[in-house]
Amino acid sequence: MSGMIAIIGTLDTKGDQVEYLKTVIEENGHKTCVIDVGIVGKPLITPDVSHEQVAEACGSNLEEIVALNDPNAAMVKMAEGGSEILNDLLSRRELDGVVALGGSMGTALSLQVIKVLPVGVPKLIITTVAHSAAITPDMVGGQDLMIIPWVAGLWGLNSLAKKSLETAAGAISGAVETCKRKVRLTRKVVGVTSLGGTVSTYMNQLKPALEDRGYEVAVFHMTGMSGRVFEKAIADGLIEASLDLSAGVELVNQVAGGVCTSGEHRLEAAGKRGIPQIVSPGALEAFHWGKDRPFPAKYNDRPRHQHNELLLVVTSSVSEIAAVGQLMAKKLNMSTGPTAVVIPMGGIGELPAPKRDVKMSEAHQSRVAFRKALSCLTPDGLKAFHKALVKNIKPEIKVITLDAGINDPPYTQTILELFDEMMRK
Repeated sequence: MSGMIAIIGTLDTKGDQVEYLKTVIEENGHKTCVIDVGIVGKPLITPDVSHEQVAEACGSNLEEIVALNDPNAAMVKMAEGGSEILNDLLSRRELDGVVALGGSMGTALSLQVIKVLPVGVPKLIITTVAHSAAITPDMVGGQDLMIIPWVAGLWGLNSLAKKSLETAAGAISGAVETCKRKVRLTRKVVGVTSLGGTVSTYMNQLKPALEDRGYEVAVFHMTGMSGRVFEKAIADGLIEASLDLSAGVELVNQVAGGVCTSGEHRLEAAGKRGIPQIVSPGALEAFHWGKDRPFPAKYNDRPRHQHNELLLVVTSSVSEIAAVGQLMAKKLNMSTGPTAVVIPMGGIGELPAPKRDVKMSEAHQSRVAFRKALSCLTPDGLKAFHKALVKNIKPEIKVITLDAGINDPPYTQTILELFDEMMRK
């Protein structure tokens, strides 16, 4: 039987749009629960959860919230109430998915409300500010969230707005149906962080070895948002053990101001939950710059390479790499479970040289030159990282230093030996 989909909206201004969305979802065979998060005006349709109930759920009432005389503060309070409502529905197993709609104010509220939902529960926002810089990675917070632009989404219904609402209804309905239909594996999940296949070839040996031990392996690509999702999945209890083997990639982006940062709470969830974790720096020698802002003059003298249209890769400095070691130690010192750090002093190794009889393209020449610059940085950078980490980390946390690179057999062998030891305990 199809489950219930919650619809979040301000019914005093968008009641007719919410009603249309509700109708299409119900035509798809799903029950709905309309939650009114409006404050001042009278709702244009009758909700399943009134704005009075939402206000009460946050320990307040509408009169007190209106008396704040601050639209933002009022919406924050309503977001708290909405979160409590969703959390209650989820705990009673009555919630299969959520769709919210709004302009900037409704979107800000909805982004706060959905944070109570674990990874795997379908969630969607249809918004007039979709894909804009107004929605930052911190606001999304590692959620597996779908966002759809709301075309012509103000001042009532029209044919264009209806198309957007129909798309949203189809997306959330299909997601709910698929999630309920699929049978989930019962094996324990090991979360692994990595980069692409050209950098992290150790995954070719590590993943099959973990699977042979009876585990399901979930690999997260360390490009910023994936790190946030990794942390959220751990916090939600979806991961039994963490092999955070590329943790330094997002930490060095955080230190240098790069685009692939995962925010200030990266490398904390596993320690808080107390699950076994093995941490490794990964590719510390570079961070990533995006097109969201101009390239700073202070980095003009650093070797860099255009990885693709999204990312410019820039060499790190030794001091930035040392700062990652200090930051990593600070994070791991808060751990409540078994924790170890493996430092492969050979770094990521060198890019295989092209065949002599093959003429390199200009782009490939640039990439080879850049990788050489990274290789030259590796010895001093990893020494600085090692020194900073060992100086600041608690003595009870095991630190293993290897005279090898991440793609050399001793690295994978060491990770597996540590993993087996932790899981036996």
